[in-house]
Amino acid sequence: MSRKKHLTSLKLLVIAAFISGAMNGCASSVVSSNPRNVVVESQSMDAREAQRLADAECAKYKRYAKMTIKADYWDRNYSFECIE
Repeated sequence: MSRKKHLTSLKLLVIAAFISGAMNGCASSVVSSNPRNVVVESQSMDAREAQRLADAECAKYKRYAKMTIKADYWDRNYSFECIE
């Protein structure tokens, strides 16, 4: 492989790694879960995605997620209560 092609491939790899890391940093994820409560961290403060994740966790126990604490600038966690 020529030096020019190698540098181009390396640049593309670095760009792909950066984009992947940036996308993962903005994702929402379940921090903790049990039959009664779910905590979802959302760096982008995406309430709809947090609700979707909490509903999926509560559904494991045949329950529904009700938001009890909304994320804000200082705390990026949503808290949900799993209700029947």
